[in-house]
Amino acid sequence: MLKLIIADDEKWVRTAIKSVLPCDDSEFSLVSEASNGIEALELCRQHMPDMLITDIKMPGLNGLELISELARTLPDIRIVVISGYNDFDYARTAMRYGVRDYLLKPVDENELHQVLNRIKNEIAEREKQKRERETEQERYERLLPVISEAFLNRLVSRNSLTSENIRNESRKYGIDLSGDSFTVCVTSADANLCENEDPGAYDRYRALVRRSMKRFAGAVTFPFEGDRSLLVSIVRGKDAADRIKRAHAICSRLLHKRLGTTVSCGASGETRSPGMLQKLFPDAAEALEARFWYGPGTVTFHVPGSLSDDPNLTLQQDTLNKIILNIKLSNLQTALSFVESISSSLKSSPAPNCKPALVREFFWQFIQSVITMLNIQLPFIHQETMVSGRHPHDRIREVRFFTELEDYVKELLRRIYDFYHDRNPVDNTNIIENAKRIIESNYSGDISLEQVARHVHLSPAYLSELFKKQTGMSFIDYKTIVRIENAKKLLADPTVTISEVSAKVGYSDPKYFSKLFKKITGKTVYEFKKGHS
Repeated sequence: MLKLIIADDEKWVRTAIKSVLPCDDSEFSLVSEASNGIEALELCRQHMPDMLITDIKMPGLNGLELISELARTLPDIRIVVISGYNDFDYARTAMRYGVRDYLLKPVDENELHQVLNRIKNEIAEREKQKRERETEQERYERLLPVISEAFLNRLVSRNSLTSENIRNESRKYGIDLSGDSFTVCVTSADANLCENEDPGAYDRYRALVRRSMKRFAGAVTFPFEGDRSLLVSIVRGKDAADRIKRAHAICSRLLHKRLGTTVSCGASGETRSPGMLQKLFPDAAEALEARFWYGPGTVTFHVPGSLSDDPNLTLQQDTLNKIILNIKLSNLQTALSFVESISSSLKSSPAPNCKPALVREFFWQFIQSVITMLNIQLPFIHQETMVSGRHPHDRIREVRFFTELEDYVKELLRRIYDFYHDRNPVDNTNIIENAKRIIESNYSGDISLEQVARHVHLSPAYLSELFKKQTGMSFIDYKTIVRIENAKKLLADPTVTISEVSAKVGYSDPKYFSKLFKKITGKTVYEFKKGHS
């Protein structure tokens, strides 16, 4: 409902105006009337009406003076002048103060109604536009953090913005990127807060890092859109290193107290231009990766070339064969010892200098080779993914620290061992036949009596005695016969060399193989090849 006030020094005029006002309409309400300009001004200040109908000639404060004061203090009030003076100067002065409607006495009812309806529509349109502006402003304020984060992420990603563009746009979002020295810092929690039992843990961690970096390092901090677990800080000014260390120390202490975790930071070098921030971010991210070697709660500053692209790690086929053979023969220690030896060699270097991603990939290739050679690749990965909810490769890739990687690879090997033997149980109904099958399946490797004995759960001495009793020959003799019989099959190929055959059946010395071949077959290798041909 629109509120009206009438101001005229003559009561009969006020009465006449009231008689023609459409106050029976629910859209208009006469809230008060005044007999002079001073009274009208006070009533307007008190009631804040939408419209004022006023005379020009009034005692104390005339209509033009009233209009002038209202235009200065209450500009939203719409004013209609009703005067007995048909004077252009009065009308011109009123229009200068924003009055658009100047009616002459006596008031024409239809004319007044037209003016009031028009003003009503204008006020309605003004309110509509005001609500739209307020809605748009609220929407902008809600989106401002998102827009600001998107802009900041552009700065540390590939972009073609100039320093002037960056500073102009940052001012729109209330971000201070003034100055001529900038450092990029990347912060990450040392534990996976998404797996925390407290659903609000991640939000509190992010808020605490932001406050600490702003207060102690003067930085603006935002989540990295490529990995929301990373918080990126742009630190302005010289001597950023000391401020970053202080902010990290305080933040890490508070996080450990409140959430039971610490944070690690990686920081870049400095640049004089905000347009170069995109080149500093990869340096800061690489510096953060150094926590893989140094452990949780560390601050590392980027040094060019400090992490090598060559891990100097090799996975020899002979080593793999030995590990696979021992797993099949119920010995996991060979595989665990290999992991420990690799870990020891990496940790014993004066300073870890290999990129963590390459070490993670090496261990994944090792695990993948083991499950492939055991012929359990697809079912094992399926089971692991179902049980843990993540692919083993993803888990290895997400491991933050080297010690955790070593522990997880060993854990995977234990589960591989159990999985393989669950699918390939030992046949205890005929132990010697089982032992013979093991020899026949693994004759090319360095298979020993002790390994087979462990697999069939007998002592080596008892297995040796039982084997000779049932087969009429010793374990070594039977293994030799199996190797020579397989060598005969290989020698049927005229293109194959003696050295190749020797290596494939488990003999590293071709001369020893040739001597053994003649002893068992009665022919030299060349005679056998010629006769076969």
